[in-house]
This record gives sequence, C-alpha cells and structure tokens, in this order.
Amino acid sequence: MSHPRQYIDEDKVKSLMTLRQLFWRLWPYMSRYKGSVYTIVAMVLVFTALGRVMPYLFGYAVDNGVAVKDMSIVVKIAIAYFLCEMTRVTLGLLHTFRMEKLGNRVLFDLRETLINHVQRLPTQYFDRNPTGRIVTRVTNDVLSLGDLFNQGFTAIFVCTLEMVAISVAMLLLSPVLTAWTLALAPLAAYLSIKVSQRARFYFSETKKKMAQQNAFTAESLNGMKVLQLFAQTHTRQNRFGELSNDYKEAQLNTVRQFALLWPIIGFFNVVTVASALLFCSLYQESLGLTIGQITTFLLLVQSFYQPIRTLLERYNQFQNSLAGADRIFTLLSEPTESEAGQMISVGDIEFKDLSFRYSPQDQYALSNVNMKIERGQSVALVGRTGSGKSTFISLLQKLYPISEGAIEISGVPLHDISILSLRRQLGVVQQDPFIFKGTLLSNITLHDESMSEERAKIALLRVGGGKILNRSDAGMKMRIEERGSNLSVGEKQILSFARVLAHDPKILILDEATANVDSESEKIIQSATDEVMKNRTCIVVAHRLSTIVKCDKIVVLDKSKIVEVGRHEELLAKDGLYAKYYNAGLAQNDLTI
Repeated sequence: MSHPRQYIDEDKVKSLMTLRQLFWRLWPYMSRYKGSVYTIVAMVLVFTALGRVMPYLFGYAVDNGVAVKDMSIVVKIAIAYFLCEMTRVTLGLLHTFRMEKLGNRVLFDLRETLINHVQRLPTQYFDRNPTGRIVTRVTNDVLSLGDLFNQGFTAIFVCTLEMVAISVAMLLLSPVLTAWTLALAPLAAYLSIKVSQRARFYFSETKKKMAQQNAFTAESLNGMKVLQLFAQTHTRQNRFGELSNDYKEAQLNTVRQFALLWPIIGFFNVVTVASALLFCSLYQESLGLTIGQITTFLLLVQSFYQPIRTLLERYNQFQNSLAGADRIFTLLSEPTESEAGQMISVGDIEFKDLSFRYSPQDQYALSNVNMKIERGQSVALVGRTGSGKSTFISLLQKLYPISEGAIEISGVPLHDISILSLRRQLGVVQQDPFIFKGTLLSNITLHDESMSEERAKIALLRVGGGKILNRSDAGMKMRIEERGSNLSVGEKQILSFARVLAHDPKILILDEATANVDSESEKIIQSATDEVMKNRTCIVVAHRLSTIVKCDKIVVLDKSKIVEVGRHEELLAKDGLYAKYYNAGLAQNDLTI
C-alpha cells in the first residue's frame, strides 16, 4: 500500500533566531578560516579608532590653531586628518573585501553541508515536504545569508564598536553633558526594538509565502503536460496569482514597518544635537569646556546616531538573512538516516512477524508477514493495488523504519545493517524510472568514476540497448534530455536495466518494470529481465504473467497479508486467489494479473 503524501500547509520554523545565535551557528564554518577572521577584526578595530580620533583633531585645531591664529597647527592637523581618512578608506575597502571573501567560503561549505544533509534525509521527509520548498532552502535562503556576509556582519561589528567608542569619547570630555544629551537614547532604542520585532514577524511571513509560491510553481511545471491536456492552466494561473498577491502583501507589510524606523531615528537625532547645542551654550563655563572641546563633543554627538542609521539601513537585510537562517538550520536539524551498522554479504532474506503502518492513525500496510527468500531465488509478489507490494519492497530498501517484527539478511536484522552496505547490493528497476539530463553514459554510471565506459556499454548491449546506442554518432555520449524526454517509455526501461546490470547488485527488485510498455518493447525488456536476473536474488512486483511464471516462488498478497505461496502450477492447482487472477486475465484476453 502506498501511503498518501502529506504536505505541510504552512512553512513553519521551530524558532526565531537572533543575530547572536546565528553567529554561533555559523562559527564552526567561520572557524575554519580563523586567520581571515582575526585579520578582519584587527582592521575594524583600527578603522573605528581612527574615526574617533578625527573629532579630537578638529577640536585641537580650534583651540591651538584657530583661536591663537597659529595656522601651522591647522596645516599639520589637516595633514593628519588626510592621512587618517585615507587610512580609514583603505581599511574599509580591505575589510569589506576580506569579509565578502570569507562569506563566500563559509557559504560554499554551508551549501555543501546542506546538500549532503538533504541527500541523507529519510524518505518520510520528502513525503511531507514538496520539492519547491527544499529548493528554496538550498538556493534563496543560502543566498540571503550571503547578503549578511557581504555587508551585515561587518556593519554590525563596526557600528557597535563605533557607538561604544563615541560614548566613551563623549564621557571622557564631559560625563554630565553626555548624560543630559543621551537621556532619550533608551527611549529611542526601545521604540526601535518594538518596531523591529513587528518587522521580524512580517519577514518570516514573507519567507513563508515565497516558499509556498516556489513549491506551487515547481509542482505546476512538473505537471504541465497534465494541466495542458485537461485545459486547467488557467486555474493554476489564478491560484498562482493568489499566492503571488499574498507574497506581495506580506512584503508590503514588511516595508511599512521598516519605514517607521526612519522617523524615529531622525527625530531622536535632531533632539540629541539640539540638546547638546543648548546645554553647551548655557553651561559652557560650568562645564569647563573650551570651544575646541565643545566642537569635538558636537561632532561626536552628531555622529552618534550614524551607526544606528547604518544598522537600520541593513535591517531589511538582517531580517531577511535571519528568516533564511531559521529555515536553513531547521532543515539541518532534521534527523538523517543513520549510516552506522554492519557490512554484510548478501545471503538469505527472512521476514519475521513483520507488520508495518505509515503512521499510528493508518491501517496496517503489511500485517504479520513471515517468509524466507533463499539466496539466488526469484520471488514474484502478486496482489491488487494497495495489497502491500510496494510497502514490502520499500521496507527491504530501508526507506522506512520497521514498526513491528523484523527483516533479516544473512541472519542480521535490517536495522543493524549499514545503509550504504545494503543499498550498494540492491538494484531497483521501477515502473517509471527516473532519467537524468546528461548522456547515456552518465545515466548508466550515475557518475561513478570507478565504472569504465566499456563496462557501461557492455551492460547496455546485454539488455538490448543497441538500437538506442546506434541512434546517434555520439555513442555513449549521446545527449539525454531532462527526464528522458527524447526516449520512449520502453527505451527508458532498457536504460534503467542497463544501469542495474552495470552496478551488478546482489539483490534485484523489479517494481512492475513492464507495466507501461508496448508488446514489442516488452519482448526486449523480458529478455533484459532474464539477463539481469541471472545469479541474483530477485523480487519481482509485476502484473504481466510472462514475468511471473518463471519465478521460483509466487507470493500472493491480499489486504496486507500473505494468503498464498507457491509456484505457478501449484497455485493454479489450488484454485485460490491466484487462479482467480489468472483466469480473469485469460477471460479478458489480457495476459496481466
């Protein structure tokens, strides 16, 4: 029984990640390049320190140059200012370049980790999540982290240091004046944080809507032929319009919240500078500040909100990156298939009191199955749709964890066997084989560099693929379009048989491999079937009688249970369910059961 695919309606994340949490999640990747990280930190420290020196240079020039009309001091300060500014420009360029370079390295490693993780996720994860959503994680969400590296981390580090440095510099000049001037700063911070929290929510909504739109688009493109045949493209277009409008509204809500931040920061900037001017003019003597020191203080006050403004300019980018990071690390937290276990040499396969259901709410797809398949034996599985055939072979491939009972191979329970060891000894030919865009060679070898072109070619010829090979002068380098669109159904099956034969598995599973082919192709594929079944343990899920009768054992499944076992002649003699299937097929002049 094939279980229903359960999609998640909402693209939920498990947490709302902060910048601090994100930094520590990324640190294992960044720590691989500690030299670059420490160099960037050093350059940023010098960059920030030079920025705070310049207001003092202006103040010194006013008190010791302009006030006493000593222009030589002014000239020297001008030269010092020029050198400081040029050094800052150079350091700004260098630390930005090095941060982007570091970011590209980290994202490359993260993307490799993400792809590797996705390939090791269990089948249940792909049953629950549409392809478009997963593609969004690997592409858009990783790209959003790239934006954070390009400007984000540097901006956060530089602006935070600048605010601290400006505050310290102001306190050194006059603690009292600093306290009066920055009295409203906590209120500004509070309001900014409240607005930012609302914006964060809308950013998450935006990412969710984007993932839904991508998933819908991917599904529509994959099913385009069906939509066109049933003239339903307009309905899908209408639905896409609804999803696109939802995304637009979520994006506009984000923009509205972000727009509120500018008036807040602008208002407090004006109030702060005006307060500094007022207090300096009224209490200059009591404060004990010179004109140059007042000039320095005013320059520091005016620059206090600039780093905040810069952070707000990056805010959109930060939230986009954080929303993407939530989804990336939520995906990375999904449990993968365990690769631990024993290496085995394939022998007998035994099913012991095996029962299985896809979820506690579902009925049993297999119930109390007991059977032994001896090494080298061929077994056919027969039964109506939903009787448990597909579940039977899915469990053998370790695609789902076994609920009750056990499957043993060579006496070793399946859960104790390494997945790599098991699947390297399994070959599967499906009813609808997946063909990759590439060449004949790459579709047979699956880019296994240890397999020679000659071996792949021999395998193709042995399963009757000479006609395919001769279609093009390119031979094994013949181009194959996406999903094998330039091949017939029968040719795709032949290619999948060649793939199995070339990899030489010990256990062969034929999952209704001849169900969708014409009679002429079936003859070729039947010959290919005989070829690949030689000297292998074979499990055949088939409707075609011609595929079944040659098997050593036929297992009849009905309502998730084994009801009959025997050879073709024995089961006919029993006059049971198998005989009923067989006679019904003959009566309809159709050699399928």
